[in-house]
Amino acid sequence: MSKIKLNRLLRARQSSRQRHRGLTLVEVLVAITLMLLITVATVSLYSVNASSKRTVDGSQQLDDVARFAFHLIGEAARNAGYANVALLSRGIESGGGLAVPGGTVSNLFDLCETTANTIPCPVLGFDNSTVTSSNFGSRNSNAPNASDSLGIRFYGSGADGRTGKPLADGTMRTCNGTAVAASSPGMPTTVGELGLSIFYVDTDSNEPSLYCYSDPGTASRDKNAIVRGVESMQIMYGVDLCLPLADPACSRDGVPDRWVSAADVGDANWRFVKAIRVGLVVRGAPGSAQVSSTAALFPLGADFSNGNTEAGLSFTPPADGRLRRTYVTTFLLRNSA
Repeated sequence: MSKIKLNRLLRARQSSRQRHRGLTLVEVLVAITLMLLITVATVSLYSVNASSKRTVDGSQQLDDVARFAFHLIGEAARNAGYANVALLSRGIESGGGLAVPGGTVSNLFDLCETTANTIPCPVLGFDNSTVTSSNFGSRNSNAPNASDSLGIRFYGSGADGRTGKPLADGTMRTCNGTAVAASSPGMPTTVGELGLSIFYVDTDSNEPSLYCYSDPGTASRDKNAIVRGVESMQIMYGVDLCLPLADPACSRDGVPDRWVSAADVGDANWRFVKAIRVGLVVRGAPGSAQVSSTAALFPLGADFSNGNTEAGLSFTPPADGRLRRTYVTTFLLRNSA
């Protein structure tokens, strides 16, 4: 065999041995490391995506909770002070039945207008207030997160066209959804015959919730948690103030001049409340926040907490992994006394 053929044969055998040679220990370790890095990156990406999805879902849930809460409060606020004008002036119930012989009927809300009696007022509130079956509300009664309570009164609507007896037409409802009928005969003569909706915050199965305590004018009161996840509710009232320095005659123009807390409204000024500003802190489910935060939240906005020592205007949440958000809106009263 020639020398050239021998060299070719040796190179072929050497190449064959190289092709069948296994991986070295270093190569195996490098491969395992790369696989681990890829796995960790994949798991981290999945975890971030899952956490982001929970936060997005939680954020949408908070928006829905706040929207529903404001819908209920706003519907009640628009009913505040409602009285059947036709019946007041002509004695005719809106359902078509003759409720009284005619003439002018006394309006219970006039007592709020002409005296400092707060009980018949269309709107009445308390700071840091709890509500029980025997108590409308009491100031500084250790409500959850110093939440306020808001009470709204209104006349019912609807009567049987043939007999004139109460028959609710469904247009006037309490915050629990109970329809309130017009009283019989004629207009209500006592405050207990008016419809009543009270909003406050309490705990329902360890979950802070917005509660409705209502009375459809039959002394049969109903208490229910209507919106879960409401952790704090703070309320300010826009009052049409008498400004004697600017107006010696002390006339009022029907426009809110100043935002004040319930404690600062004063018994004689509830009849001059023209607007309500409601702030909520709403919390999500456990794990809904990507990063736990204990930064202070301001239910009514930071401006309302500046120089104001009222409890509840600043809320410091625990680091419990829950997503929280503040919501605020304003309702104008269209039936003010």
